[in-house]
Amino acid sequence: MTDSNPHRTLDGPDDTPDGDSEIITIELPESVIPAVKQDVVPVTIPFSDKVQPSAAPQGTLAAIQSKMTPLMLYVVSLAQFIDIMNGSSITVALVDITNSLGFDSYNAQWIMSSYIVTFGGFLLLAGRVGDMYGHRNVFLAGQVWFGLWSIIISFSTSPVMFCVTRALQGIGASMSVPTALGLIATTFPAGPKRTGALSVFSGFGAAGAVVGLLLAGALISAMTWNWIFRFSGILSFVLFILGYLAIPFTAPKGPQDKAQKIDVAGALTATSSLICIIYYISTGSASGWASVQTLPVLAAGLVLLGLFFWIEARLVANPIMPFRIWRLPSFSSAFVAILFLQGQFQGFVYFSTLIFQNVMGYSSMQTALAFLAHSVATIALFTALGKILPRFKRFKPFILTGFVFRSVAAIMFAFVHPSTSYWTLPFLGLMVHVIGLGTSLLPAQITALKDAKNEDQGVVGALYSTGLQIGAPFGLAIVTAISENSVNMDDAAGDTTASKDLLMKSYRNGLFGVAALGVLGLIVSAILLPNKPKGGIVDAASSELKEEISSEEKIEA
Repeated sequence: MTDSNPHRTLDGPDDTPDGDSEIITIELPESVIPAVKQDVVPVTIPFSDKVQPSAAPQGTLAAIQSKMTPLMLYVVSLAQFIDIMNGSSITVALVDITNSLGFDSYNAQWIMSSYIVTFGGFLLLAGRVGDMYGHRNVFLAGQVWFGLWSIIISFSTSPVMFCVTRALQGIGASMSVPTALGLIATTFPAGPKRTGALSVFSGFGAAGAVVGLLLAGALISAMTWNWIFRFSGILSFVLFILGYLAIPFTAPKGPQDKAQKIDVAGALTATSSLICIIYYISTGSASGWASVQTLPVLAAGLVLLGLFFWIEARLVANPIMPFRIWRLPSFSSAFVAILFLQGQFQGFVYFSTLIFQNVMGYSSMQTALAFLAHSVATIALFTALGKILPRFKRFKPFILTGFVFRSVAAIMFAFVHPSTSYWTLPFLGLMVHVIGLGTSLLPAQITALKDAKNEDQGVVGALYSTGLQIGAPFGLAIVTAISENSVNMDDAAGDTTASKDLLMKSYRNGLFGVAALGVLGLIVSAILLPNKPKGGIVDAASSELKEEISSEEKIEA
């Protein structure tokens, strides 16, 4: 039997018994089947390139995957949910972890910073590896890594063990979040579909903030802080299974040759420089911006960053960070805007949390419930914006408006007093902040991703996430410096009322700093963001429609 047999027929999958077999007709001589009084007898048997013994299991798995694929967006958005949930829950558990493991006041900052440093430091590398070897593979590996170290963290017995394992957990998150954005950007074309998908992704992040706050309060009250990490670990392993079933496998589209190998020198210098810079930003406020603990680290980070740029520009053919990305006006301007937006967001949440607890006297659980309305409203707004934004070609007005609303919200919180009712300035301030958050963050995210090529979406998502990681601690460092240097708490020694008044004065000045940061971000963004961006969302959608019409006309012709 050979493929040249003229009686071999190949039918489509729909005409075969198992859906993916070929049909082969083989002529058997009469000597083989003597009972038949003809020269030949046509016998039809199924043929498949797959190994027949495993055909049934593979068919079952393929059927499950085909049914799960429509859920891909929600599955990858769960990565954002877990990351935000993890961060918000640690905020509530900070005091319990500090007391349980014996952190002193100087080292307690590493409960947060150890995660931020590695998460931000490895984003660029993880994003580029996803572009080259498949976002699906890196995403799934990140879930396993994150889940494993989440479980190990829960068994920490010392500050050193906690910080080391927390840093390793951050590497897993750096593998998941940018590749999740890459999967969304490469699956959903620019236009209404991508806008809707990104609104779902952002909405899951807002939901993670809600669950993180409530989960931490409930678990700490009922059990211990350890279960926060165990819950995150279990959820991450569940996400791995869902991702394996729901995310379709696609072969990497880049050239599969030697030039496609990882840019090792660029990866090492980029990761090292980002770790040093984020370390400096995260610890400078507590340790001193010009101290021997921080300044040499900043110097090393800047030297490594310069070396990284030189390597990328002169030495490698396939750089880990293609410079063509920065020539996209939409991305470069949105990256600068996100630095201000995230710094302003972190400052607002920080001071509003302190006001709830130290000025208004709320417990951790009451504080979590106070933020519940903010998070629920954010989810609702992001869902609505996913349907509204595709109607607009320009997102610059949205981003600038968001800065204004955020600054107004900060000023509203600045005038809260110990006797202020939650349903007045605090609640209204949170709602105003939600409007500013939705009208700025989601449009900035869409703007950053919309013009990049598919093969660059992973690194673009990574750089966007890096901007979030750098902007948050840097903005927080600026406004906390304003707050701490504006009052002398020794003036209220022994007087509880005076102490609260001084605290509120300190927080008020910090919130004024948050508002000023928003004004500065508005001015810079107004200058940098293109007035008429090339190939906007609506243009992209219209272009796709025109191509479809053109194709139909050619077929008819």
